[in-house]
Amino acid sequence: MNILIVHAHHEPKSFSSSLANQAELTLRAAGHDVEISDLHAMNFDPVSSRKNFVSVKEPGYLKQQAEESHASKVGGFAPEIEAEIQKLETADAIIFSFPLWWFGMPAILKGWCDRVLASGRVYGGPQLYENGVGKSVKRGIILMTTGGGPSVYSGWGVNPAMDTILAPVQHGVFWFNGIKPLEPFVAWSPAHLENEERVQILESLDSRLKKLFDEQPIDLPPIADFPNWGLDIKNRYVVVVTLKKEPDERFHELVHAEQALLAKWKRQGKLIEFSLGNMDQTEWRAFLTFRASNRSEVTASLPELPLNEYFDFSITELARPNYLENNQ
Repeated sequence: MNILIVHAHHEPKSFSSSLANQAELTLRAAGHDVEISDLHAMNFDPVSSRKNFVSVKEPGYLKQQAEESHASKVGGFAPEIEAEIQKLETADAIIFSFPLWWFGMPAILKGWCDRVLASGRVYGGPQLYENGVGKSVKRGIILMTTGGGPSVYSGWGVNPAMDTILAPVQHGVFWFNGIKPLEPFVAWSPAHLENEERVQILESLDSRLKKLFDEQPIDLPPIADFPNWGLDIKNRYVVVVTLKKEPDERFHELVHAEQALLAKWKRQGKLIEFSLGNMDQTEWRAFLTFRASNRSEVTASLPELPLNEYFDFSITELARPNYLENNQ
């Protein structure tokens, strides 16, 4: 398989660079062909301008999408951009390797996206989401280092939740272009770890990348479910879970399997949110938000839960935001 690693760290001795190097070693050892775009080593210019092109559609006004569409028709991309587009087109998997800076990608990687993901060639018209350049077959994974630890990005910390921070990459870059995103590989606060701990992270990355094409991607909604760029054809249902049977030894034995199934549902896109009440409360509750075509679909899923015999379920369909439809 062909792998493209797009790496964005200026320091070759950084742990971010160590992750990229480990990825290359692991994937080559597994028999894959690996292309590396080390953006700093390439002196890649992240600023879009007419230098993206050797062709010109409108000399008096630079509209990037129009120039990209024209260049796509006439072979008018600058050589350095054409080379990156071809790497993307031939890749079976794309790896973005970067440090988290200001809750996002470094500017040089954002600039790579701005210049390389070209309208008419990479995306545009019907070539979006499941029909994009990835054709729902290519897969994408983020290798990332952070300054803070996992708790600060947990959704309960002062920083935004990591899922929120990475949505512009997972959804806006990967899935928008038909590339199936995988769960990100995050090296939490490596600057504050002992060397042995950093080695363990690299070993964990090695183990994971050996199974890169066996891993279940995250299933994000297809554009087919949003006719005319409108609202989702699927509904939202909140399931309120209550205890009908006191937890016993078997209950606790099944908790791990329950958590695994909920994580699977979330990857599949059928479960949007899951909130768990404090077990010490007298009237314990849990709340599951499903994306489903109808109530029957949700009802049919609940018996699959390993702990379902301990629970009662109440299903409520959420109101659709019709005011948004009326304002389109």
